[in-house]
Amino acid sequence: MRRYTAVAGLAVSLLWPVAGIAGIWGGAELGVAGGALSQTAPLGVYLGGSARGFPVGGELSYQFLSLNPAREGLFTATAIYRHAIPNVRNMRFLARGGIAYIHSVRNGYTSSSTRPMIGAGVSYRFMPRLSLRAEYDLIFGPATHTGPLVNGSELLGGVTYHFAS
Repeated sequence: MRRYTAVAGLAVSLLWPVAGIAGIWGGAELGVAGGALSQTAPLGVYLGGSARGFPVGGELSYQFLSLNPAREGLFTATAIYRHAIPNVRNMRFLARGGIAYIHSVRNGYTSSSTRPMIGAGVSYRFMPRLSLRAEYDLIFGPATHTGPLVNGSELLGGVTYHFAS
């Protein structure tokens, strides 16, 4: 856990100087999962950024899928597209695509897989620096301990903080 906290702190400190030319955000999310991930309960953090006024950016996230009896984690690196929804103030449509790396340890057996993923959702900025976010993600055929390769899905909700520029 300390290692992930140190990596997140390092990422924020490296990205902070470019905040003047870029929009940087970070947040926390939780949700429910289905398919290959059906026995998990995602809880995670994310950090993203894009050039000011440019709708495409990047985002990194890490989710604890379960702690007991298995230790499973999901790391994603995605490109994210954000587009304002017409006639709805402060609301944006989100679309993302990228890769997901799942690492699992259960009963002494370790497995990991890197798979493509896509997602879609919405965000609503209710304060100048805070927004709510809901999204649905689909991971194609992750290797987990639930049996044959089937798609994994997540329905996530979270809060995002937009760093000052």
